[in-house]
Amino acid sequence: MLRPLSTQIVGSYAKPHWLGRHERIHHLDGSWWRPEADVLEEAKQDAALLAIYEQERAGLDIVTDGEAQRVAYDRHFLASLSGIDMMDAEKQAYVSEVETRKRNAEVAEMMEHFQLNPKIVGPIEWVRSSAAKDLEFLVAHARRPVKVNVVGPLTLLDRLADHHYGNPRDAAMALAGAINKEMLALEKLGPAVIQIDEPAFHFKLSRAREFGVELLTRLVEGLSTPVIVHACYGYSLYAESKTANPTYHEVAEIIAASPVQGMSLEYEQPGHGPELLKHTGDKHVLIGLVNLGSREIETAEHVATRLRAALEVVPAERLHPCTDCGMWFLPRAVAYGKIRALVEGTKLVKDQLG
Repeated sequence: MLRPLSTQIVGSYAKPHWLGRHERIHHLDGSWWRPEADVLEEAKQDAALLAIYEQERAGLDIVTDGEAQRVAYDRHFLASLSGIDMMDAEKQAYVSEVETRKRNAEVAEMMEHFQLNPKIVGPIEWVRSSAAKDLEFLVAHARRPVKVNVVGPLTLLDRLADHHYGNPRDAAMALAGAINKEMLALEKLGPAVIQIDEPAFHFKLSRAREFGVELLTRLVEGLSTPVIVHACYGYSLYAESKTANPTYHEVAEIIAASPVQGMSLEYEQPGHGPELLKHTGDKHVLIGLVNLGSREIETAEHVATRLRAALEVVPAERLHPCTDCGMWFLPRAVAYGKIRALVEGTKLVKDQLG
């Protein structure tokens, strides 16, 4: 369900510090969670209810559970796969084709554990759903259409050390087959949109060029729910800057050449303009119109001005105001202010369009 100018966030909403230790988001030992085991499920659900409530109170058209019931958007899905050794992680230096990450004390612990990669030790198969229980809760409690996020295979491969397949394409295709089964299971629960989170389409562009369309084609086999691919610059929390990358338009072109229904692009903090949108083909386009690298809350008029310019390239039927990537680390008051500005700015444009 992608109605004209549908407002939404990328996926995560502000995660309370009483729920998790933010510096441990990449830990593999469960030490992210603060609540004791006997109250953890209740705490997760309370945080999800808070995220749903605030998105609906702000007036977003499509809502998520804020990813409150998972630690991280990517490794959350490893527990549902066979062929992965979670206990014997291998440290690998993170090498990106787009280097935007800070190297300072603030994020030292995050980055140290980000480089600990579980191993692929055998054939990858989907065993059970990682997100179905969370989605059931979201559908039961949301009063608006919902979106569910799954990690993309190229990004998940980037978080693993391959000791089985021997080449990136074969490993990524195996992951795509497993994630497709996850998506088919989630589709039965009735989400309006399924989003594939694929920052590696940007960070590992050479692989996306080589077999990105093939991966996306495998991912959506048998699906009828609209599928969006999100490709970003990484979290603002550990981004020194997000200067517009001259190759980012290629990411849009790769997604545009695939059978998915749309793409989600980081737009505000990098300072992209309508020129980027000329590379999106006939797909639905979600563009970030609030900057998560700043605690300053945008005005509705700022959002409206940026949106009007984008409408010169993409018609309202295929354009959807969104946030930039990942709000989990923001103070809740800031996160709420930003999504409220997104809604109010979009309303200004809708009123103008009639």
